[in-house]
Amino acid sequence: MFTVGLTGGVAAGKSTATNFFIGKDIAVIDADVISRNLQLKGEAGYSKIVEKFSSDILDANNEIDRKKIRAIAFSDPNNKKWLEELMHPMIKDEVIKQFEEAKSSWAIYSAPLWSDKNIFNRTLVIDAPIAVQLERIIKRDGCTEQVAQQMIENQISSQERNCYASDLIINDASLEVFQNKLEFYYKLYNDLANE
Repeated sequence: MFTVGLTGGVAAGKSTATNFFIGKDIAVIDADVISRNLQLKGEAGYSKIVEKFSSDILDANNEIDRKKIRAIAFSDPNNKKWLEELMHPMIKDEVIKQFEEAKSSWAIYSAPLWSDKNIFNRTLVIDAPIAVQLERIIKRDGCTEQVAQQMIENQISSQERNCYASDLIINDASLEVFQNKLEFYYKLYNDLANE
């Protein structure tokens, strides 16, 4: 199967891009969505995370509060490492399962980061200037600029991420402009997958 790796910095537009491709009936295997689902009450990651960080991280519905867990992870590298070591093997198993079940002629693997061990036919990186990312994170999460800055700093740099790109979109304008760029790559990947 023809595969596209899709990545980007926090608040660069990765979710908008995956929703665009889902709207075109392309299978999107999204590591963020898988991770969130594995942390829902009753799922594999939930009890281990609550056991480690106590019920203080739960919201009114006894679900893991994403803002609280994010703050814990980004305030201490050991917490971040613990969470990654817990979640990554579970995510990997679910990713493999979803690729096997994909119905479209090509598929996308969307993740915030990966290594050079991941091999795709094409890699699409979504990037945005740091000022734009900060503004979007603060608006989206209702957090302080300091927390938003930590989120950006805890990811690999744009320069490092962009080195993985066979295709690059800078998402620094309107939604319409961004969707036009996505449409270009949708047509390209369709042509390549059907060659």
